[in-house]
Amino acid sequence: MTGLDHVSLQIQKGDFVFFVGKTGAGKSTLIKVLTREVLHTGGLVTLAGRDLGKLKEREIPALRREMGIVPQDFGLLPRKRVWENVAYAMRAVGHSRSEVRLKVPAILDSVNIGHRADAFPHQLSGGEQQRVAIARALINNPPLLIADEPTGNLDPERSWEIMELLKSLNLKGTTVLVASHDMMVIHRMARRIVTLDGGAIVSDSANTEVELDA
Repeated sequence: MTGLDHVSLQIQKGDFVFFVGKTGAGKSTLIKVLTREVLHTGGLVTLAGRDLGKLKEREIPALRREMGIVPQDFGLLPRKRVWENVAYAMRAVGHSRSEVRLKVPAILDSVNIGHRADAFPHQLSGGEQQRVAIARALINNPPLLIADEPTGNLDPERSWEIMELLKSLNLKGTTVLVASHDMMVIHRMARRIVTLDGGAIVSDSANTEVELDA
């Protein structure tokens, strides 16, 4: 079974790219290749000049710490409060308690969830949980944010709020990659769209050249 079939594209620093397609088209697989959750079996995948195929297993956690990853299921720790979920990501890469106390409130406010800092995940709406997941992904200032179906569980109004948040982050210089099937919101965003079907790219609104080839 082929997850990706002769996929070729280049993503520049500062881009905002949507990966779209029906379920099973290859969107999530493409993201997993970029995060090295899945190792490609052919071709070349590079990120910031590094060949991801040559990374040793012990180097993968460091690669992922250079990214902000927002999983489809939010991935929040259920027994930790909002601020603790975000602080955990900072502590995991060695930041001090004083650094955490200084930065966590600011990042929560930046995604409009600071007022729920003491809440547990189960006390939050889907949109609020998504904001916490984005805050956690951004806490270590990654140059690249990758989100898998970030509006999949949200109503149209909350979906647009999340996309507006991602748009503002992109305008500040963060490269944003989003796998989504929410075409109404995607077209409204007016950003680059890469469409996959059967693991292959069938259209790319940017028509750029090869960097990822898997």
